[in-house]
This record gives sequence, C-alpha cells and structure tokens, in this order.
Amino acid sequence: MASTMANVITELTNQSIFGRIGNSIVGMLFGFLLLIGSIILLFWNEGRAVATAKSLREGAATVIDVPADNVDSANESKLIHVTGETSVTDPLQDPIFNVSEKALRLRRNIEVYVWKEKKESKSRDKIGGGKETTTTYSYEKVWSPDLIKSSSFKSAEDHQNPARVEIPKKEFVATDATLGQFRLTPQIIGKVSGDETLEATNDQLSQVLEKFRSKLKIDGNQYYLGTDPGNPEIGDEKISFGVLRPGTLSVVAAQTKQSFTPYLTTNEREIELVETGNISAAQMFAHAQAANRTLTWILRVVGFAAMFFAGMLVLGPISAMARILPFLGSLVELGFAIVSFFLSAIVSLLVIAVAWIVYRPLLGIALIVIAIACIVMLKRLHTKHVATAAA
Repeated sequence: MASTMANVITELTNQSIFGRIGNSIVGMLFGFLLLIGSIILLFWNEGRAVATAKSLREGAATVIDVPADNVDSANESKLIHVTGETSVTDPLQDPIFNVSEKALRLRRNIEVYVWKEKKESKSRDKIGGGKETTTTYSYEKVWSPDLIKSSSFKSAEDHQNPARVEIPKKEFVATDATLGQFRLTPQIIGKVSGDETLEATNDQLSQVLEKFRSKLKIDGNQYYLGTDPGNPEIGDEKISFGVLRPGTLSVVAAQTKQSFTPYLTTNEREIELVETGNISAAQMFAHAQAANRTLTWILRVVGFAAMFFAGMLVLGPISAMARILPFLGSLVELGFAIVSFFLSAIVSLLVIAVAWIVYRPLLGIALIVIAIACIVMLKRLHTKHVATAAA
C-alpha cells in the first residue's frame, strides 16, 4: 500500500514471522561469508602493513639525492630523490571553451542539477513476530558532480534526470611536462594536488564554441548552462576550470632514462612518492610511513566492524524468533549486539596476533605471552577474591 504527495511517497508493508525468519536465514548465510571476509581482510592487512613498512625502510636506506638539472645515466634504475621546478612548453587547451593554459593539468569540472531520492524506513514489531515497515521516498533537486540514474527511483516517471550531460567533465594532462631535465609521467602528475580555480570572464565566454555560446552565462566564478541561474531547472549545468600550474615538486622514484617509474623493492613493493614543495627524502618517507600506519588502523576498524555485523547476521534467526513478543526481541537483539561486539573484538585481536606471529614473529610471540600472563593474573586475583569472600 502506498500514498503519494508532491515529491514524497509513503509505502506501508507487512511481513509475517515466517518471512522474517526466512530473510534472517539468508542473512545468516551472508553473515558467514562476511565473517570469513573480515578475517581475511584483517590477516591480509597486517601482512600489507609489514611489507609496506619494510619496503619504505629499504627505500629510505637506498635512495640517493640527485640534481634536477642533470640526468646521470649511472643512476639508471636506481631509487632517486629529485626536487626542482616543473615546467611545460605547450599550453593545454579545452576544445569547447578554448581555455588555454601553460599547466601540468587542466580540468573541466561540472555540476548538474538533478533529482535525488532519499529513502527512510521505520519498522514496528507486531505481536506474533510480524513486522510493519513504513518507507518514505522523498525527492529534492540538488547540484551533483555526477548524473544520478533516475530509472531506479520509486517514482521514476515524475522525477526524470537527463540520460547524459550536454557538456561533460574532462581532464587534460601535459605530455611535455618536466622537472628540471626529467620528464614527468601522467602518473606522477596525477599524484600532484593544488589545483587553482580559473576565473570565468566575458572574454573567455566569447571564445566558446558557437553551439554552446548562446546557452552559457557567467555565474560568479563559473559558467552556467541554462536559462536562469537564479531559478535552475533539471539538466542545467555549472562549469568551472581547475588548473595545476608549474611549481616546486619533489619526487622519489626509479630513474628510467630521462623519466620516472615506480621503484620495485626486494619484497616486490612499488615506491613512487610525490609531494609539492621542497621536501627532503627523509620527510617524504616519514610521511609515507605515517600514511601506511593510518591506512592500517582504518582497515583494522573496517575489519572489526565487518565482523561485528557478521555476528549480528549469524545470530539473526534467533532474534527473529524472539520477535514473537516485541519487547523480548528487543532485549535479545541488545544482548546479541553486546555479545557480538566483544566476540568480534576478541576474534579480531586473535587474528591480528596470529598474523603478527607470521609477519612479526618476535612481537607476535611477545604479545601472546603478555596476553597469557594477563589471563593467569586475572584468574589468580579472582581465586584470591573468592577465597577471601569465603573466609
């Protein structure tokens, strides 16, 4: 059953206890797969972290500083650190707007005015184990960097987005960019940040291709494709340009002829570090190590969260059966959430500990010894407390 208002659709559905149990069994099977995946992720992450840290230490010990204004063939295939000024010979040009800039990169950025669907669901348990769900679909017009596919909307006919944009986003990268006497690859340029926004001007507007010129207006620091910037319509676009100008750049990579390629370490990890500014090799490797530690912790949290949700899914059928009495189902689900949290924490730590034994044997064994010592100590304290209470 569904009711409709302007840009809002409300749908009411009912599910029996048998339907809930059936869905929970499917969820349980997915939960087992998610559990296996989380264990693999945690184990793999520790190996990745160790291998990356090892390769970065190797790189920091072997890298050599070389001047940007001289390419020495004796350094071929070696890991080098170069700092200098970047430059380009030929300007980059946008064929639609005829924007021309001597830059490492020129980006045509767009935003398109589209419908966006928001879905909210609220469920209520019913006596007997059934469930009543109220789902609200609301629609709003937003500026989005990408088209939103409206064919999957609940109310697709009344909220249609265009199938394509009239002016797409586009990136232009210099092929003649250099760092001193070294040629910069598109991969290196892709790692450089610091784009500036180009100003939208009437002079530039007059150079736009004729088929678009009459449709475009200047709106602040961007071009507007549509009738009225103050009253946008679905399909209207905002276009702006970002430019990465030449400047000081620091690169750590393998010297390959007069250019750069990723350096392959003895454990077959690639090193290709890029930072803007005059950054020493030691600083660049320190930043890379810090980024590796951050990624390691992010993936640990992701692995733990996946394991927690896997536990909830595995226990789902029991929760579904307990929903025969709504208040009992809520208590059971809360209890399972607490159990799943602590079990996930314990299993995550065990997986990480086992991974450390494989990848960091000394540290892994030391941690297990400490853990066993803590368990023994807690057990003795508990025994002593019980004996004291009995006396």
